[in-house]
Amino acid sequence: MEQGLNQNLELSLQLKLTPGLYLQLELLQLPILKLEEVIKNELEENPFLEVEEEEKEVNAEPIPDFIFEGGNVFVSDEEVEQPIPDRKSLRDILLQQARWDLTEKEFKVAEFIVDNLEYRGFLTLKEEEIADKLGVPVSLVRKVREFVKSLTPVGCASYTVKEAFEAQLKELGASDKYVKAVDYLDVLAKSREEFREKSGLSEDELEEFLSFLRRLDAEPGNMGDFNPVISPDAKVYLLKGKVIVEITEPPTFKLRVNPFYLKYADNKELKKYVNEKYQRALFIYKAIQQRKETLRKIVECVFNEQIEFLKDGKTVKPLNYRQIAEMTGMHESTVSRAVKDKFVETPFGVYPLKFFFKKSVSGTSVDAVKEKIREIIDKEDKRRPLSDSKIAEELKRLGIKIARRTVAKYREEMGIPGAFERRKR
Repeated sequence: MEQGLNQNLELSLQLKLTPGLYLQLELLQLPILKLEEVIKNELEENPFLEVEEEEKEVNAEPIPDFIFEGGNVFVSDEEVEQPIPDRKSLRDILLQQARWDLTEKEFKVAEFIVDNLEYRGFLTLKEEEIADKLGVPVSLVRKVREFVKSLTPVGCASYTVKEAFEAQLKELGASDKYVKAVDYLDVLAKSREEFREKSGLSEDELEEFLSFLRRLDAEPGNMGDFNPVISPDAKVYLLKGKVIVEITEPPTFKLRVNPFYLKYADNKELKKYVNEKYQRALFIYKAIQQRKETLRKIVECVFNEQIEFLKDGKTVKPLNYRQIAEMTGMHESTVSRAVKDKFVETPFGVYPLKFFFKKSVSGTSVDAVKEKIREIIDKEDKRRPLSDSKIAEELKRLGIKIARRTVAKYREEMGIPGAFERRKR
């Protein structure tokens, strides 16, 4: 018996990124110097894209008041401007982050590692060599190197591009399956099907993996000609108690789309080319504007939460991407993209934006919990020092719920010995 052909209609919803939205996401995650490179390339290749030149108005600015004092002339400065800190090198940025979480011994290892990074951010010495030179265990060097790899820019201190990619994928929250798939990148360059077979990724997973791959940096420490300098994406300070955010805008960011060439496309092939370039120019223009507004909104929200830091340069309260996403009405992945590899200039120095997202224990920052542990140990009876369990109980009375093993971990990270070693006989 022959079976007839059946036709079934099925409705389904699928979310697909438009070219414009995809471009917005791509540009959002780029730090300012790399974004400048992208825009410069677009300006060279796309005749519809131009830099908008500012028109200078004659006598537009008011004449300032002058103060005569001791035979010298000064310009009256009614508003006290925020100090502009010196820009930091990649070395300074990495070590600035390391100081907050490492013991003195670990920090010396981190400093040695950072001092031996080549211009792309890769480590030039083996862990065994570093351990031998510093006279420390290889396990300590390995632990500190893993920590440095997690700092911004993520992936510095790796030995290979694959290792840097793995660190960056973990930072982006990619699954272990995607992290392991990095081992077969050389296969992907030859055959998509063979890569899927070896990595175990489905077609949909492969597309998601490729979207992650486009966000990775093969040279995490390389900032081109600007390698010695970290350029902040935003400046933030307090003015009369209000958080002020200024998004950095180099001249190349002030773009306009010129439709001049559209009317000269007189054949089908030329029209196709011209229209593609014109649409690309529109997408770039809109993506730059959207990046600016998204970054401004996120930075402003972050520092409204971290306003105490702008006052004392020290206090950083617990904060995560989900909280900012809820407050801004954005998706958590958008916040993650905006924060990735971005730096902010504050009155107290230039910091990675990620620095202001501190993990917490019972709503208290890890740094604050460590400080409480130190205070408890400083006040203990040295003849009968407190065990980690007793310290955990003391913290619980202070409203901080924490496990004994976590106390032990934080104590060790601060270089404080256990109760037996602390006992005075």
